[in-house]
Amino acid sequence: MMNPTGTHNKKSLEGELNLIPFIDLLSVCICFLLITAVWIQVGSLSTKQAVGGQAAEDNQKKPTLWVFMQDAGQVILDARDAKIPTALSKVKVQGIDGKPDYAKISQLVNQIKASEPGLRTALIQPIAATVYEDIVDLMDQFKKAGMIDLGVSPL
Repeated sequence: MMNPTGTHNKKSLEGELNLIPFIDLLSVCICFLLITAVWIQVGSLSTKQAVGGQAAEDNQKKPTLWVFMQDAGQVILDARDAKIPTALSKVKVQGIDGKPDYAKISQLVNQIKASEPGLRTALIQPIAATVYEDIVDLMDQFKKAGMIDLGVSPL
C-alpha cells in the first residue's frame, strides 16, 4: 500500500502482550483454590452403614436397642443381644396425646442402660406417619442416656 508521499507503509509485526491482567486472574484463582481446599477437609464427615454392609468377621453381636414407633405415639423398645432382665427386653410405652411419653421412655432407657452398660447403639424405626420432631426428640432422650451410636432405619 502506498501512502500519499509515495513510499510503502509496513506495519510492524511486533506487538506487546499485557500480562498483568492474566497474572491477576491466576492469583485470584489460586486464592479460591486454597480456600476451597480447606473447606473440603472441614466439611467431611466419617460415616458407615449401620445395618449390614460389614464383613462376616466384623459382624459381632453387639447389644442394640431397636425402637419401633407406632401410631398414636406408641413406642416399642426391643433390646437385642443384651444381657438384661426379661421385663426390660421388649417393652411397649403408650403415647400421651398422640406423642411419645418421653419421661417414661427416658426412665426405661436408663434402666436398660444400667443393666447393660455396653449398650451404645439405638436404631429407631418410624412409620410413614411419624412426625420428624418426634424422631429428633427420641434421639435427644437416647443421647442424654449415654447412647452414642444412633440411627434411623429406613421405612
